[in-house]
Amino acid sequence: MNQYKCYYLIRVITTTVFGAFLGGAFLIAQPYAVEIFDILLIAMGLLTAVMNLPSCLYSLFHVRHRGEWINLVVSAVAVAFGVLLMLIRRDVILLVLGVMSFLLPFVRVILVEEKRKRLKREAPMILFGAFMVFVSLIELEETVFFWGGIFLLTLSALYLLWGLLTLRIRLAVLGELEEERRELIRKQEQGEESIE
Repeated sequence: MNQYKCYYLIRVITTTVFGAFLGGAFLIAQPYAVEIFDILLIAMGLLTAVMNLPSCLYSLFHVRHRGEWINLVVSAVAVAFGVLLMLIRRDVILLVLGVMSFLLPFVRVILVEEKRKRLKREAPMILFGAFMVFVSLIELEETVFFWGGIFLLTLSALYLLWGLLTLRIRLAVLGELEEERRELIRKQEQGEESIE
């Protein structure tokens, strides 16, 4: 039980420290938010191009299948917009790319037979597209960094409290189970002694 307690405590404390470090980094980096957002736009463009390239290549090789030409066109446009975003870094391109990255996974889900499995695979792209739309619509980079830092610090504190509370409950349950096991062993030993 002590090993479980140590493992759980290490996991909770590590996650909390990482979240608090990230929140502190957001608050410290607040004056440089505009420059960081420029770097973020380049990274988003690169990520969009890389994420849509396999789909574009797959559709290119399977263009004769039903609906694949739609996927090919949309994927190729997304790759082109990703490259444009890396080179030009404009909010309008980010907004268009965000909308496309948000809608393209739904088109892919409609085109396949196993819709639920495909939707699970496309969920990161949907979230990425929603994030790009959000970033393109706001122009308050420093405010985003400030509230992002506050959110991460608060979330880290709540996670620490939740983790410690959960650990206490789990240890109480494990203690009860251990006591029941000892009682059962004691009864078995008494039963064996009475038989002798």
